[in-house]
Amino acid sequence: MKTVALFAGVRRLCVLPLAVVLLLLAGCLEKNLLWSPDGRRAVVFGQEGLYLTDADGRLSPLLVPGANLAAWLGDSQQLVVARSQRVGSWDEAARHLGAERAGKFAAQVEQLWQKSPAETLAKARLQKVYKAEPAWWQIYLRDRHGPEVRAQLDADTWNAWKTAQVEVHELVMAKIEGDTLVTGAALYAGAGEIEEIRVAAGDRAIACVAKPGLAPEPQENEFQLWVARLGSPSAPELIATRVAAYPDWTADGRDVVYVQANAGAEHDQLRLGTLVQRPVFDAAGAGLKAPEPRELAGFVFSEQARVRCLHDGRILFNAAELSLPVAAEDFGDTREQLFALDPARQATLTRLVPRKHEANLPQSLAFFEVSPDEKQVLFGDFHGAVAVLTLASGDVAQVQEAGKDNLQGQPVWRGAGEFSYTRRVADRAAVRKAEIVLRAADKDRVLSASWPDEMVNRLFSEKK
Repeated sequence: MKTVALFAGVRRLCVLPLAVVLLLLAGCLEKNLLWSPDGRRAVVFGQEGLYLTDADGRLSPLLVPGANLAAWLGDSQQLVVARSQRVGSWDEAARHLGAERAGKFAAQVEQLWQKSPAETLAKARLQKVYKAEPAWWQIYLRDRHGPEVRAQLDADTWNAWKTAQVEVHELVMAKIEGDTLVTGAALYAGAGEIEEIRVAAGDRAIACVAKPGLAPEPQENEFQLWVARLGSPSAPELIATRVAAYPDWTADGRDVVYVQANAGAEHDQLRLGTLVQRPVFDAAGAGLKAPEPRELAGFVFSEQARVRCLHDGRILFNAAELSLPVAAEDFGDTREQLFALDPARQATLTRLVPRKHEANLPQSLAFFEVSPDEKQVLFGDFHGAVAVLTLASGDVAQVQEAGKDNLQGQPVWRGAGEFSYTRRVADRAAVRKAEIVLRAADKDRVLSASWPDEMVNRLFSEKK
């Protein structure tokens, strides 16, 4: 089936009003807590890095500074952890990137430098617009062409460049040993932030979504999808570019399924996208050379599109049901729907949320997660809304309504019928504005009661 063929000739969509763009290009809702497969403990992220907690909320000391994302392996003892660190020289930064990517970037900058030093410096200054300071271009030029660069910069700018550092984002293996978490070898490193980690069945590999972070033009700085084999010295493989943030592996751990934007449209315009299934491993676990991706569906692209693959073969994803033309008064009413596609058994998409229950779910369904028994789907949004969809019946239970605030912290499953979420505190004058709770049988138990105020309050801000 190639539903996307209907869109093959379309490369650009007109820019729609801000209300629709914000819906489809929503930002990220943090995973501030993530339960292990056995439910005995959870990773917790604070401002300084990674902690662990048990089911009673007993919080460990800081274990991995700079960590902001993780994924558990099946044994509940090992994790893949995303962390960031600052480095101050090109040689050190290149060591993290690896010879191939560092060499490619250096060749790009050198080619431009030989053509026009002034144009090269202009591109370096563009980093101030698109990425956190200071930029990779700056430290490379400083360390490789210092005297020439110094001659073209004023004293204040050069003094800033002399102490410039860049942020390296990497994935490392980690293992629980007693009360500590021991980090090991790096699986991936890059200049851009890591947005998602998904572990394949059997813990054979991870899929990682990250920003490249080196190109100055924003349309070249979209999400990339990488695959790294666990327990292998081989370098990570770039699978696709222009992808949405949240892919998944098929249940057998052989294929990765993701949403990819069609080429040709500007980054801030609405674009069409494709649901793609890409083989990575054969039945014996060997990597495939030049596999043929399979296009499954087409829809309006969102960087926050999420894919989840079920054991029965169905693929779940969120997408906006948007018909063009559309009246101006209807712009703000655009809602996303949760769809299911079974590539092996059916040729159509199935809408999983009945129309009568759509209003009980967030307008954007980017933040959904399937329960371990695959019977329910948990939803969250930026304003604290939490809801549960039962797949068999289509019933929706609202756990917490959206409020006049921003509540970070994506709801996460601990086990079938049990999940944690960020619950707002009713007393607006209270010192603590939110708590992390564990919900089971429609009852909440506070996990974060003994946690520092700043750890829970960082998840709350007044709605703007």
